[in-house]
Amino acid sequence: MNNRVYEAVTAQVTNALMRGVVPWRKPWSGGGAVPTNARSRKPYRGVNVFLLSHSPYTDHRWITFQQAKELGGTVKRGERASPVVFWKPWRVEGVDQETGEILRWNVPLLKQYHVFNVEQCESLYISPLKVREATRHDRIERAEALLRAVPDPPRIQEQGTSAWYRPDADLVQVPPIDSFDSADEYYETVFHEVGHSTGHEKRLNRASVTGEIQFGSACYSREELIAELTSAFCCATIGLDNSLIENAASYIQSWLSALRSDPRAMVVAASKAQKAADYIMGVTSDDQPV
Repeated sequence: MNNRVYEAVTAQVTNALMRGVVPWRKPWSGGGAVPTNARSRKPYRGVNVFLLSHSPYTDHRWITFQQAKELGGTVKRGERASPVVFWKPWRVEGVDQETGEILRWNVPLLKQYHVFNVEQCESLYISPLKVREATRHDRIERAEALLRAVPDPPRIQEQGTSAWYRPDADLVQVPPIDSFDSADEYYETVFHEVGHSTGHEKRLNRASVTGEIQFGSACYSREELIAELTSAFCCATIGLDNSLIENAASYIQSWLSALRSDPRAMVVAASKAQKAADYIMGVTSDDQPV
């Protein structure tokens, strides 16, 4: 079951990339919002954000079939569900060969279930959707506030014509904001590089940042995917539009290569990216990101 879920998620993302669509890029401003469970009001996390965000619905709220009944409604006849995934502990038992003691421990198992958008339901006892358009000034201030709040942040300098992160100096460089087509594009780039910095040994200590990584290697591609998704989570949280970033064919081929070489790559990268975004936002969550 675990492998089938991984493969289903990877197939969905791979098919989008092959069409030239980057599923973690969308106009989060202008009414876009992080997918949220309508019953618990908890936002979906990790890869689920991207699995649900590119649906044809304007409402960001989702619900299970049973939850629709609990809210006094039902799913419309003929509607198709969307898959989401979660970690479920699987109890394993074994025997210590030396002592004969029975050992028990939990192994996280990736499981799948299905949800419906509230627009696919009827007669729900639920508040109407309210959309507030965030102004450009609002978005910039939210982005600046988020950067100011990063715990133990890297040094960020604005200069040059390229963006990068140097772990040895714990330094992020981005070109000046005026060299970007929009403020949203500038902050998307900043959050990408700050996403890399979360892998520093004094933060989340990711091997794909702390180790010796060869440009173009599989490990390099996986780290780039983590940084991309980290930036997407940050953009979603503060309402930035990251859909206008150029979808260079070389980047898409690199991501496709990473996904084809490892069916677990998308779920794992999204999980690590959610942890990185949580670090940037100073969020502590008991939920296992998926």
